[in-house]
Amino acid sequence: MNGDELKISQEARIFIQKEKRTLLDKFCSLDNFPSVEKPFTIFMAGSPGAGKTEFSKELIILFSKYKNATEIVRIDADEIKKIIPQYNGKNSDIIQGASSLGVEKIYDHVLKYRQNALMDGTFAKYEIARENIKRSLRKGRVISVFYLYQDPLRAWEFTRKREELEGRYIPKDAFVDAFFKAKENVNAIKKEFGKDVEINLVIKNYSNETEKIKFNIDNIDNYLDMPYNKKSLSKILC
Repeated sequence: MNGDELKISQEARIFIQKEKRTLLDKFCSLDNFPSVEKPFTIFMAGSPGAGKTEFSKELIILFSKYKNATEIVRIDADEIKKIIPQYNGKNSDIIQGASSLGVEKIYDHVLKYRQNALMDGTFAKYEIARENIKRSLRKGRVISVFYLYQDPLRAWEFTRKREELEGRYIPKDAFVDAFFKAKENVNAIKKEFGKDVEINLVIKNYSNETEKIKFNIDNIDNYLDMPYNKKSLSKILC
C-alpha cells in the first residue's frame, strides 16, 4: 500500500472499532437473531466465484422452513464493507483488514450469545479457519462445513464479471491459491477434528446451479476428480 491507501485502511479499521455497536445491531442483534439452546456454526468453503454467497442464502432460507427454526446470523466480509465509509466499491483489498475485523467482532458476539451462525468465506487461510473451528467447539456448538466446487474456469469467469460490476478485484494468483487451499484446508480440518466437524460437498454445474450434494463425507478427494494443478490452472486462466 502507498501512503494514501494505508491511511484509508487505518481509517476504516478505526471506524469498525468506534462503530462496533452499529455493526452488531445491523448484522447480529439479539432482537433479530435470538439465542438458542443448541447453537450451530456453518462454514462455507471454496474458491471465489464458486457460488458460496448464493448457496449460503439459499441454505438459510431452507433452514427457516423447519419447525421451530431460529434465525441465522450470516457473517460476510463483503457485506461489512458496504457500511464502511472509506469503501468505494473498487478498493476492496485496502478495506479488507477492516472488514476482517468486523467479521471477528460479529463472530465474538454470536459465540458469546449462543446465536446460530453461517460464516461465508473461502476457507483458504488454514490457521484462521482452524481457530474459528476450535472456538466453536469450545462453546459446544454443532459444526458443519459446506465446500462448494465449481470448475475453476467457470468460477474465474464469474469472478471477472463480478469485478466489472462491483469492482471487487481478485488477482489471478490469489484466485488459484484460494481454489486449491480451500479444498486442502477442508480435508485437513476433517482429519484433525474428525466427527466433531461435518463436511459436505456441493458440486455446481456450468450454469452455477447445484448439481449434487454429498453429506457428511471424510475427504473431498474421494468424491471429486480435479484435473488441474496450480501450474496448469495458472496457464489456462487469462
